[in-house]
Amino acid sequence: MEFQLNFLSTTADERVKRHLKRFTFLVYFIIFGATLFVLYRTHQSQTYMAEVFEGLNTGIEGKISSVEPRMLFLERKIGVRNRLRKQSLLFLQPRDRPAVWRKTLVDITKALPPDLVITNIYTKVERKGKRKKTGGPDLTIEGFTYIEGGNRDIRSVDSFRSNLLFSLPISNNYSDIKVETNRIHKEEDRLKLVFSLGLYE
Repeated sequence: MEFQLNFLSTTADERVKRHLKRFTFLVYFIIFGATLFVLYRTHQSQTYMAEVFEGLNTGIEGKISSVEPRMLFLERKIGVRNRLRKQSLLFLQPRDRPAVWRKTLVDITKALPPDLVITNIYTKVERKGKRKKTGGPDLTIEGFTYIEGGNRDIRSVDSFRSNLLFSLPISNNYSDIKVETNRIHKEEDRLKLVFSLGLYE
């Protein structure tokens, strides 16, 4: 009787082992199949993306090839225009012509407040064989006013500068105007305000 029971238990164990082997094999097969499916889908998506990028690159290269001759033509035209512009600045001298200087002086006169006096107007000194001095204003306006009686406005220099900023052709020829000096000192029992404005191209 004991031998029979041992034989039955051994048979049952073998069945369980075979069942576990089949189940394990099935699990491995499912995992292997899923891995192959994921790899296949990944390969498909990568192939699709490569085809999309290749098509986009081909389209972009085609557009570049069609536009490039026109771009080269425009670059040549721009180069010619820049050379001509430099030559026109040399020959036309838009800032040094007498008519422009006359208009500049007229604008300075119109912008000048009634209580200010201009004593000097000069440009940068240009030395022979050398360039203009680096730094400093391109045009300087010097003047003064007396602070006495009805003339108590010490902001007249700022008013003069503001008027010049919106006058023509000064606003076209000069990009910035600064108050270089603005000091007050006593002269014969009167307060004298001395100023200078710097105009920068």
